[in-house]
Amino acid sequence: MSDYDVIIVGGGGVGLSTAYHLAKKGLRVCIIEKNYLGSGSSTRNAGGFRVHFKAEENVRYMVAGRKKLLSLPKETGWNVTPITGGYFWVLHNEQAMQEFRELNRMWASQGVAGQLLGGKEVKERLPMLELGATVGGFFGPQDGGFHHDLVVFGYQAAIRRLRVDVREYSPVSGIIVEGGKVTGAKVGSREIRGEKLVICAGAWTPTISRLAGVDIPISAERREMGVTEPIKFFLRPFVIIPSEGVYFAQGLRGEIRGTVTDLKTEGLVPLVSTYAWTVEYARRLLRVFPGMAGVRFNRQWSGYYEMTPDHSHIMGRGNAWPEGLYVAAGFSGHGMMMSPITGELMAEHVSGDTTPQLMLPFSPDRFAEGKPVRELMVF
Repeated sequence: MSDYDVIIVGGGGVGLSTAYHLAKKGLRVCIIEKNYLGSGSSTRNAGGFRVHFKAEENVRYMVAGRKKLLSLPKETGWNVTPITGGYFWVLHNEQAMQEFRELNRMWASQGVAGQLLGGKEVKERLPMLELGATVGGFFGPQDGGFHHDLVVFGYQAAIRRLRVDVREYSPVSGIIVEGGKVTGAKVGSREIRGEKLVICAGAWTPTISRLAGVDIPISAERREMGVTEPIKFFLRPFVIIPSEGVYFAQGLRGEIRGTVTDLKTEGLVPLVSTYAWTVEYARRLLRVFPGMAGVRFNRQWSGYYEMTPDHSHIMGRGNAWPEGLYVAAGFSGHGMMMSPITGELMAEHVSGDTTPQLMLPFSPDRFAEGKPVRELMVF
């Protein structure tokens, strides 16, 4: 007899959300986490959410995901401090403006049209920035920010109420497959038996899936981010400047957090902070935001992007996989914003063996079938 109906490997935002929604359905759920809950990239990110993607499938996903994210305070009892201040792209060439014009038609068809702005309007809205010969910009008012730690803490509190069994500091050493079916996981020499197993291990997902003889096309990229001391609050939107490869936003306490978009280190390398990143980020930020001169840098951190070949996430199970094995991973930098809706969809999928319409495009088999969901709007 199994100890649990579902075992979840990975205690980040996606794993916690999936556990919460499965437990709400009355299933016996266990989370196995190799460190502590939220110790991976879930608490190492920018804390932004958006509905504006290049792939229409991702737009639809996050239109629903936005509603779910903003409903979390009522659901978990924890206020995730959402700021619906929008995302603001500053564009320096006509080609980029034309691309956003075309995208905005698609976004309008999904009910999330934004505002296309001329260069003068951009400078009027962002007078504190030195933007040079700006052609124009795009403002997505539906986008915003939230506190990622409070999402994790809220789900932790909720799964405790639902009596989910949590095994922290328990690295999975094996996945038990018997007669073509997953029947449990090993932690050291101990076996934990379950009817189904869901891998929500972020960048570590391929390491876990290989224990069941399954290769999942996810690769890790270490990215870095930093935050300044608090200053007077004046900036509501996330600001993205593609020509400079930089983005930044202001938090509720007044701190400026941001990063450069093109510096990365590939592989599951140590999550350390580097001086080279600090210097480059400061250089780029001061070039567009000279008013930051003299503001002290408070702290910086690193986390993994879990990248797939098409930069869209992987959900569900492959037809050739052992029965009872599922995955929700590969979010390519969008995992925290997508975690609430992902857990709800995965719970429906795993508990009923039905595939919700929203998650159909993200099947693990899409690569072999030649049906990628190409997402090029990744910062």
